Amino acid sequence: MLMENFHKILSGTASEVEKREFYTSIENDSEKRDDFLYYKNLYSVSNFNSKKYQEKQQESFNKFWEKVQSNKKKFNIYAMMRYAAIIVLAASVGYLANYRLDEEIETQIVQHIEYSSEKGSVSSIHMDDGSVIWLSSGTKLILNKYSKGKTIAKLDGEAFFDMKPDSTRKFFVDLGHFKVKDVGTRFNIRAYKEEQTISASLIEGQIDFVKEHQSFLKVMPGELAQYSKSNREITVNKQDTSIIAAWKDGKFVFIDEPLREICKELENWYNIEIEITNNKLASAKYTSVIKRTTTVKMVLQILALTDNIHYEIIDKKEGKDIIKIK
Repeated sequence: MLMENFHKILSGTASEVEKREFYTSIENDSEKRDDFLYYKNLYSVSNFNSKKYQEKQQESFNKFWEKVQSNKKKFNIYAMMRYAAIIVLAASVGYLANYRLDEEIETQIVQHIEYSSEKGSVSSIHMDDGSVIWLSSGTKLILNKYSKGKTIAKLDGEAFFDMKPDSTRKFFVDLGHFKVKDVGTRFNIRAYKEEQTISASLIEGQIDFVKEHQSFLKVMPGELAQYSKSNREITVNKQDTSIIAAWKDGKFVFIDEPLREICKELENWYNIEIEITNNKLASAKYTSVIKRTTTVKMVLQILALTDNIHYEIIDKKEGKDIIKIK
């Protein structure tokens, strides 16, 4: 009963009867009580309610659509993209820009620095102007500084940028398919080469997506922009800013996340391989916050509390350990 009701207690879905039975069962059993406190410390369901979030998105779209229908004048496609989460082709959205960036003049690189963060670790780069860049697990970052005051960062992995406002600074993150232009902001970019999606989230300030010196998308605070490498499409959605940089604070945050995506994150952090033998299970979604200091075995035990998950850990003398989930 303790394990059955554990997830309900943490998620706030337990009935009054279930709560009473649960706390009565651990009241006079110090071992069960210690187990409960231990798991509670490791695992807590986020206060962020994904269902309400989806309903809010739908409500925003409905209000927007009503406004469009009642107004026969030409509407703003840029706002439409934001609140209706309409997919746009990155290759053809140049017309969204209302200005053209200054042509980048070829200049000489005066400083070339390479940084990296090992698997299972987070590191930080402190820049001369007080800006800080955080690197997630298995991330590589190259900073090229040019003689004209421009800096271009090349990213393979995930990084959080806390950039001090400076109107004279020209700072770009080159992601290959396009660049991200910083305008004194706090933002997060996930762009691992082996992953098919590039994600950019903004907490405050502004970032622009730039291609061939042309800004084709402005990302606003609380927005998540995702670019698909396979079909070159971009989607923009609202995002809870409290979870954007949770990884640098030592937390895994999963909001209605499919198990297959969770496993990708675990593979990257723990440097392991995970095989899910059941497609239905791979699509099962979870909402949880777990400390990154937790062992992968404990993470699997935590997930097993909320679903019928069975797993096998295969320790290998050479190469990555393999975990089979079924």
